[in-house]
Amino acid sequence: MRQGLISGAVVVLLVACHSVKDQLDFNHWVQPVPRHSVLIDTAWYTWGGSMVSGPDGRYYLFYARWPRVTGFRGWLANSEIALATADDPSGPYVFQKTVLTGRGDDFWDATAAHNPHIKHFGHKYYLYYISNHYRDLGMDEWHNRIYTQRIGVAIADHPDGPWERLDQPIIELQPGKAAYGYVVNPSVALGPDGIYYLLFKTRPPGSEKEFGKVFTTTHAMATAPSPAGPFTIAEKPIFTEGTGEDPYLWVQDDRFYALVKDMYGQFTGEKSLALFTSVNGQDWQPASHPLAMPLRLTWEDGTVDSLQHLERPQLWIDADGHRGILFCAASYADLARNRDWNTFNVQIPLQWK
Repeated sequence: MRQGLISGAVVVLLVACHSVKDQLDFNHWVQPVPRHSVLIDTAWYTWGGSMVSGPDGRYYLFYARWPRVTGFRGWLANSEIALATADDPSGPYVFQKTVLTGRGDDFWDATAAHNPHIKHFGHKYYLYYISNHYRDLGMDEWHNRIYTQRIGVAIADHPDGPWERLDQPIIELQPGKAAYGYVVNPSVALGPDGIYYLLFKTRPPGSEKEFGKVFTTTHAMATAPSPAGPFTIAEKPIFTEGTGEDPYLWVQDDRFYALVKDMYGQFTGEKSLALFTSVNGQDWQPASHPLAMPLRLTWEDGTVDSLQHLERPQLWIDADGHRGILFCAASYADLARNRDWNTFNVQIPLQWK
């Protein structure tokens, strides 16, 4: 991976963390899935979910959805963020209400609200999301929306709301930095150094001028003194040597880890979820055990299903540090069960101690 700039504070962290060996084998954490651990709606496409536990002992799952009548690509103009709750982290989750939608042309997040990422920092809950505001950039309508995508955040005292959105995106394109075209798919973690790290997807330079070509997806890291920013983007991109998607960032045993969708098997040898690691949040490489999860679900009854999609990985880790849940957007590979990409959110149990 190409080296990013490291601040003086992070250099100290780098030295301290060199002694912490990367031993995490995420694939061994994955447990069989209960049949009730699926959130699906025949009237809506159901996409990636992100969950947080509430002070009331309930579990709050924020997920993206859009009407099936708009087609699978309807997310860009029609997605909304919905809330479902459960009494157990593995579900079953029951829809409660719509939380965020596009706010109209007077706002940066005019159209849709998509790809939620929920975090609890201090006494506040932070709901990160992406949206867009159509502008004529000289491309077709789809790409005119794609390239106006930005990341925002809504803040609340309780996961049930009410939610207050910031008036501006929390991160914008910054001259000379690693982000080009757009910034999407945020994941935020508090580093061991007390700095907030924002990992996100972006594009290489020039992609907005040659949108008809296929470009390698890149990612970038930004840092801030608070979870609401302001975020400063590093000068060098990460994950540049293959095509990845949907990064999820967390810190464990004084190391940074990231789950990334390995779109073409460039990191693991098969389409899968791949695991990356870093000692400082800036310099990344595939983990010692890079295959986090193949595109297969094993159910508690022993049945195994191959998947067409396993995307938007999001983690919830219990306070005792012994178990967790991996939330993913999914669809079956079996065309008879997957007509028109009948997507769902799956809650995959994890156990490691």
